[in-house]
Amino acid sequence: MTEPRSKKRLPRLGVLGGTFDPIHNGHLIVAEALREKLDLAQVLFLLSAHPPHKNASAVASWQDRLQMIKLAVKENPHFQTSDVEITRDGPSYTVETLELLQGRYGQRYRVLFVVGADSILEIFTWHQPERLLASRSLVVVPRPGYDLNDMDPQVAANVTVVQTPAIEISSSDIRQRVREGRTIRYLVPQEVATYIRQRLLYQRL
Repeated sequence: MTEPRSKKRLPRLGVLGGTFDPIHNGHLIVAEALREKLDLAQVLFLLSAHPPHKNASAVASWQDRLQMIKLAVKENPHFQTSDVEITRDGPSYTVETLELLQGRYGQRYRVLFVVGADSILEIFTWHQPERLLASRSLVVVPRPGYDLNDMDPQVAANVTVVQTPAIEISSSDIRQRVREGRTIRYLVPQEVATYIRQRLLYQRL
């Protein structure tokens, strides 16, 4: 009688979503910390659309943002990019994006979706939060000013909290620095800084 084979654990794919306007070194540091702590085979940088209330003249197009991500991650073989939320029709809900990614990558990876503490504390305002929680695929990264002790017990029981370095870099500060003609050296990868300068991004309000 042949013994049954033990079920092999799938490698993990971490999905890090954001508007990345622009991507900066803080994003990369957090992604690498997540890769190490969660033993991720790959980190997928998922480009998100801007919320409709944002001032469009103050931000870059999705094509520019996607290109900056590609420039930022190209030296790391564990980092990938995705524009699936930008190029699909209709509104993009996290639960549907996660299920789409699970369908695309699920044969090869266990897909984990990374969210910030600010988002997880508002999860019951999201589209179909119960489906998200039932997937047990959410990874929560703490954010300054948000107490994860305030999480609903149902949420806390279905997510994984991972401590990552607190990096004081923000995309909004980088955009402001560019508008004011100040340096962004060491805040973004050099190729991203060059791209911003050559494309004249973030020059006006």
